[in-house]
Amino acid sequence: MGGPRLEVFKFGFYVFFPVGAMLYFGGPEFYDKYVKGIKFWPDINTTYKPPSTSEEVKSALDKMKAEREDRWRRALVKKNDESITNDEKTL
Repeated sequence: MGGPRLEVFKFGFYVFFPVGAMLYFGGPEFYDKYVKGIKFWPDINTTYKPPSTSEEVKSALDKMKAEREDRWRRALVKKNDESITNDEKTL
């Protein structure tokens, strides 16, 4: 189809394109110019720290349970308000 010249060109492209990309993107100039300034990891002081003692675990669990119950209560009140509103509309 294309002949031996095309095959040689394709072979050279398949071999040398990844090498050229590695040389360009793997070089220190590229890193210093584009990558070094990016803040990738969050600040250690602002990240979540899981509880480490049993008292901290218990207090965190109680807090999560209280938040869940509060969400359930708000959802129940909202559902009741909607059902009352719907009942008034049908009358």
